[in-house]
Amino acid sequence: MIRQNRISRVTAVLAILLLSLAQMNSATAQPPPKDPNNYVPGLGDLMGSLQVQHGKLWFADSQQNWPLAAYAVDAIREGIADMIVLRPRYKGESIVEMLSLLTAKPLQDLEEAVEEKDDASFMQAYDSLTEGCNVCHRNHDYGFIAIQRPTLPAWTNLRYRP
Repeated sequence: MIRQNRISRVTAVLAILLLSLAQMNSATAQPPPKDPNNYVPGLGDLMGSLQVQHGKLWFADSQQNWPLAAYAVDAIREGIADMIVLRPRYKGESIVEMLSLLTAKPLQDLEEAVEEKDDASFMQAYDSLTEGCNVCHRNHDYGFIAIQRPTLPAWTNLRYRP
């Protein structure tokens, strides 16, 4: 009886040790966390940031808030520059060429429309930029990400009126 209790205890201890080792092994199999000092956002994160500015730009124009519209155009340019530096290639293709081809002219037209406070030119340039985004998405099998004119502001804590 004593021998049987000892065997049961040894078996229990071994089982606990094996479970502990299994847990330790699965914990060490996890990839280490990204180094926050070397973090590079993914292309989707960078694109999401552009989408926020794209929406902000729309509502700034709708309220004739030209300083906010100019800020949003500049933020879009800055976001594109970040993508070019941080993610210069995507699926073997140059981000620089792709973004330049699809956004340079619409962004220039948006800057001019905002500077001139020309709503009709703004709409045309905005739609051209939007279509450039969608062309890129379709060309890279992300056609299900279809950008459009926003219907409601994403940020309700931002006053769009000047």
